[in-house]
Amino acid sequence: MGEPDEVCDDAVLDLSGESVGEEHDSSSPFFVSKKAAAVLKHEILKQYVVPFASKVGRYAPDGRVVYLDSYAGPGRYEDGTPGSPALILESAARVAAFRQLDCYFVERGRKSFRSLSQLVTEAQELGLAAHALQGRAERHLDSVLNRAEGAPLFAFLDPFGLGLSFDALTRQIFGTRNRRGTTGRLATEVLLNFNANAVRRIGGLLTSKKDSRNKPATLSAMDTACGGTWWRDVYLASSDSLEAVARITNGFIERVRTAVGAGAAAIDVRNRAHHQVAYHLVLFSRHRDGLWLFGEAASLAQVEWRRAQLPPPNDEMLWSPVDTFDDEEIERAAKWVRKIRRNIENLLQERESFTVDDHQVEIMAGVLGEAREMHIRAAVKELYRAGKTNCNGVGPVRKLRIDAAAGEQRR
Repeated sequence: MGEPDEVCDDAVLDLSGESVGEEHDSSSPFFVSKKAAAVLKHEILKQYVVPFASKVGRYAPDGRVVYLDSYAGPGRYEDGTPGSPALILESAARVAAFRQLDCYFVERGRKSFRSLSQLVTEAQELGLAAHALQGRAERHLDSVLNRAEGAPLFAFLDPFGLGLSFDALTRQIFGTRNRRGTTGRLATEVLLNFNANAVRRIGGLLTSKKDSRNKPATLSAMDTACGGTWWRDVYLASSDSLEAVARITNGFIERVRTAVGAGAAAIDVRNRAHHQVAYHLVLFSRHRDGLWLFGEAASLAQVEWRRAQLPPPNDEMLWSPVDTFDDEEIERAAKWVRKIRRNIENLLQERESFTVDDHQVEIMAGVLGEAREMHIRAAVKELYRAGKTNCNGVGPVRKLRIDAAAGEQRR
């Protein structure tokens, strides 16, 4: 449940994502109250983990699904708001009647671990399978993967900085013999925080004239996280940090995808709409269902993220943004439907018939992570009423076969 902190030029970012010698714990300002960015990722977890466990646990022995959070934090904020561990344990309780969500929470900080341990003890008393492990993520990775043998695995990697090494992600989590399947008991999925702030800070060392004793070690840590030095050339060849972050993020995602044979979906995460990207939340999944589910979860989470940015009610205000929130959401949805409709029309120019399930990326281009299946259905129905397709939009959205109506064949 980490959030990126500022790191001075003299600090070394290790692969736990933390500055050497620094302990991120419940005394950190981040853990006092939840920021809007945390609302987004926590809502995605709430929307995603239960369907994942329900679906893949169907094929697992005893319905057991393993959840790993390698950078768990204290579990709750100081104001009592649930952090990601508390939210996941709530999910485990929801599915307990038909699935065993076996949860492993790893936390390095001593203070945070004490709080996390208390949360886990409370969950164990309720009969939930929960484990608190203290130390670096890498220290416990092999042990947790061994315990996960034969069961589906969902790993949430949300460090303060760089996180696990590229090899740990691709070879250990995705590469062990029991993690090679695509569905059922062998399913493996990873939701990962790729930290844009860390890319900006560490990339800046490449052009900095300041001679820092920790500079080589920090750059080397970035090499290990990215799977090579390729990112350095990309950063130096970019026109600015905005372009550099985008290109390095895309390069990292593509390298992981290729290494593990998975699909990927990513969304930008900001604390406020006008802020620069703090990090990218990336799902790696070997199954098409995972990518569709992530799109749905991200869309619903974005609504809650926008809601979290509303100012508190104020009697002195002539009007409240809360009063117009629903109308603004309706307007956004209308724009998404128009965009999806144009995307479908473009696809119909390339092929006379296709199934929605086979073309998520093309259909959702420009709105992926914002719109969801209900908006696809609305777009298809508009095209049907306009005489552009024979598909009336009735039925499961992903199974809809869209074909060009008579007279609307490719020109």
